[in-house]
Amino acid sequence: MLPGRSRWTPLWVSLSFAGFFIALRIIYRLLFGSFSWTAVGQAALLALPFAAVIIACGLLSSLIDFRKLLISLSGLKYSRSVGTALMIALASFPTLLAQVKKINTYRTLRGISSRFAVVVPVLEHTVEKSVAAAAAMELKGFASQEQLREATPSPITFDEYSLSFGNHTVLNNVSVSFAPGTVTVLTGATGSGKTSLLESIAGLSQHFHAGIATGTLSLGSVDRLHVPPRDTAKLIGFVPQNVRLSFTASTAREELEYTLRLHGETKEIIPSRIEELLGIYGLCDYADVPVDMLSAGQATRVALASALATSPHILLLDEPLADLDSASVSELIDILDHLRAAGMTIVLSEHHTSALESLDPRWLVLEAGKVTEGKFVPASSFPARTFPLTSSDQVLAVNGLEVTHGEKKVLSDVTFTARTGEIIALTGANGVGKTSLLTALSNTQSAGVVEVLGTDLSTLPATQKVSRIAAVPEEASWLFMTESLAEELEYADKIAGVPANTGLTKLTFRSLLSRDVLSPELLRTHPRDLSAGTQRALAIALQLSWKPGVITIDEPTRGLDPHSRSAMAEVLRCVAETGTVVVFATHDGEFARSLHAQIFTVAEGTLIHPEQVNA
Repeated sequence: MLPGRSRWTPLWVSLSFAGFFIALRIIYRLLFGSFSWTAVGQAALLALPFAAVIIACGLLSSLIDFRKLLISLSGLKYSRSVGTALMIALASFPTLLAQVKKINTYRTLRGISSRFAVVVPVLEHTVEKSVAAAAAMELKGFASQEQLREATPSPITFDEYSLSFGNHTVLNNVSVSFAPGTVTVLTGATGSGKTSLLESIAGLSQHFHAGIATGTLSLGSVDRLHVPPRDTAKLIGFVPQNVRLSFTASTAREELEYTLRLHGETKEIIPSRIEELLGIYGLCDYADVPVDMLSAGQATRVALASALATSPHILLLDEPLADLDSASVSELIDILDHLRAAGMTIVLSEHHTSALESLDPRWLVLEAGKVTEGKFVPASSFPARTFPLTSSDQVLAVNGLEVTHGEKKVLSDVTFTARTGEIIALTGANGVGKTSLLTALSNTQSAGVVEVLGTDLSTLPATQKVSRIAAVPEEASWLFMTESLAEELEYADKIAGVPANTGLTKLTFRSLLSRDVLSPELLRTHPRDLSAGTQRALAIALQLSWKPGVITIDEPTRGLDPHSRSAMAEVLRCVAETGTVVVFATHDGEFARSLHAQIFTVAEGTLIHPEQVNA
């Protein structure tokens, strides 16, 4: 078993850090003193006590489940701050080395040669993970001294409610209510404030993200503006947009156990309740698989099971369908219908609205901070092309590729070719290996041969592959290396060798969002603070700056409203017309057909070759 995949993760991490500390101490001694083996030995001896403390902490963390201990003590008045800090550290520290490795991988995907470029992203991702873990613990009731719960489901009522962050108003004078036993779908353009409205109900916007709220927001008798999220953990279940960041445990089973413990369930009930939840949400087969190895759809199921573990009165979901295959979508619709019939208040944001029609929900539109009745209608749409433009020239050739997911072999003997300007869509159920296949196309460590424009990728240095095959991964934000959108766009042009002041990447980004101009406020925004859909559009624009022979994209429409999906489709058509092969994984069959893509199906360890689909 690999380090990081067992109870000994903290020990492996502490050994790595202890070794790094000793090496750093020796280097420091040699830089500021004369070289001798005696000096090296003295520096190492001086570092040993500190290294021993680091290792001892790692060993204790491996032998003792401090999460369970801290959960037991979390209700004590004087342990709240220290306990919260320690829980954040326990959720973030074991992933630190994995983050360094992952960001270094994405550095090469961007074509960046300098290893120092990973320093800022590593720190930022560590902070992001820590903040998300703290928010998740708050929502689960960590450190709460009084869990509130209405005897019967009560309405959610906004009355002249406004929310702002600094000088930016997100929600403006909102007055709307949500009744028990109803499903409400929030629609609107990408970045219109849907997530902020959900987080206002959850209490995160006001109490955690330091938003300035005015007006009234009540959950029955609970005044949301004065009651923090931790005290309504039994009342509200929340499934965030980026579920991976919200996990505070290493497996689905542990995540459910911690949630139940925080909600005060007895030790006798917890094991049977966990098994019940694993069965209901189809998690039995990967209950003990590390959550960072789950597919996006599987991770969403874990988050949903955790949110519903103690049968809350209110369920909030932020774009829950984005990563689900068609079978999982149907299952989720059935679950929501059952919960609605049982009296639960369900509020969700979603761009893929057609699947929700069977629930006969109430539709709301968010625009310019206002909430109105109705369904979001895109301002315009791009005309469909009659047929893709391709030539007989072969760009991509894959022969005998072996695809693995962690240590498990997912696909064998993957063989296919693609011609100039061809668009290929990979479809299939959650967890079958679509993402792993996209990763393997640009990973020289995979068995098999991948050639782009006649060049075997295994013969190229990692940072030079991006000019042949550029990859946009599932977690687009891992590609970001700077501190503002403007800097990111300029940096992409610089590393790709685009002539100065042409603004090629900026132009592509504008096209993806279908915007004539980018506001100064947006350009100053940190890339990781953008909405999920805008982040994905940015990642695609960054990678297209290389004008690669092939671009691979994992879920290109995730987080995009219908108008932005149309803009994305038009840009990908234009990219294909320049000769670039586009390969993407998707659950959005309508989007694939609109591109006249060749549809490959991944199923049962086999890549089923496509049938040309004409829209």
